[in-house]
Amino acid sequence: MVKINCKVKAKYNYKRIKELEKQLPKAINESIEEVLNNIQGCAIRLEKGHHNDGILCEMIDVSNNKVKGKVYADIKAFPFFMFEHYGTGQYAEMDHIGKTRHFLESGYTEWFIPVSVAPRELHYPIITINDMQFYLAHGVKANHFMTDAEFQTRENNIDTVEKYIYKMLKEVCK
Repeated sequence: MVKINCKVKAKYNYKRIKELEKQLPKAINESIEEVLNNIQGCAIRLEKGHHNDGILCEMIDVSNNKVKGKVYADIKAFPFFMFEHYGTGQYAEMDHIGKTRHFLESGYTEWFIPVSVAPRELHYPIITINDMQFYLAHGVKANHFMTDAEFQTRENNIDTVEKYIYKMLKEVCK
């Protein structure tokens, strides 16, 4: 959350103050849209699969003198985003969801993924059990692409909001 305080020196120019009141929410709204797009673009670059259709951004509240937006990974479209972000197997940063005997006995380090249900070709060795092929999956370290995108773009995003406000002030105070 970013809070902005400013002082406006005016020589009783009521029209300019009214124009400021009118233009400031528009400038903030436009700047936040650019910030969200900036974070989204960075998250797409950092995410290993570069799923630009699975990392979304949207404005969620533009009322009561607040402008809120969010950038998020659409886990309905790509349920594996959670595994990439928080890691899997021995590297998992969240509770394990696997319950198979092999997964538990291996100390959460390996599990089987049927080749027929994998969303794409995976980079794991393939083994055959009872004439059925499985990927022998191993843990993967977390890639915090969403939080990293926010931190990597923070300075640029502050500059973006500042640029929009400055541009609006220049126009209004001509």
